[in-house]
Amino acid sequence: MGTIQILGIVVLIIGIVLIGVEFYLPGFGLPGISGIICTAAGIFLAGRNASERVIVGVIAIVVIAVMLVVSIILFSSKKVKSPIKLETDLQGKNLFIDEKDMEYLIGKKGIALTDLRPSGKGEFDGVKLDIYSSNYYIKKDSELIITAIKNNKILVEEGK
Repeated sequence: MGTIQILGIVVLIIGIVLIGVEFYLPGFGLPGISGIICTAAGIFLAGRNASERVIVGVIAIVVIAVMLVVSIILFSSKKVKSPIKLETDLQGKNLFIDEKDMEYLIGKKGIALTDLRPSGKGEFDGVKLDIYSSNYYIKKDSELIITAIKNNKILVEEGK
């Protein structure tokens, strides 16, 4: 085994390790791209001819596949925290606000915090809400009145 083949194996191992790092970091970033480049270069350098390169490539793919399966098993268990998966559970029995629960807002007066084209933000009794205008455009700082709640959307009109 020559120096080029040893260098190829080292570069191949570095590439596989970088691909393994990419399994734990979300996104397709520097470790993934570098890992693919190093793995391809390592396969090319480790084999002396085409048949050896194919064998080294198959071995690299099998090792990467085993790493992927192991990482999936580790992440599916609760022992290892996944950087990709959100672990926070939402508390509460009913996290959805029904239209009937929002009817008390009808008739409230407030101010447009943004231009409404037709959606925007408004402040009513010190509370900022996402709102929709019944008309198409209302300027910022205009007085508003909540006129209706439809499909859990708060509809407003410009106050007079």
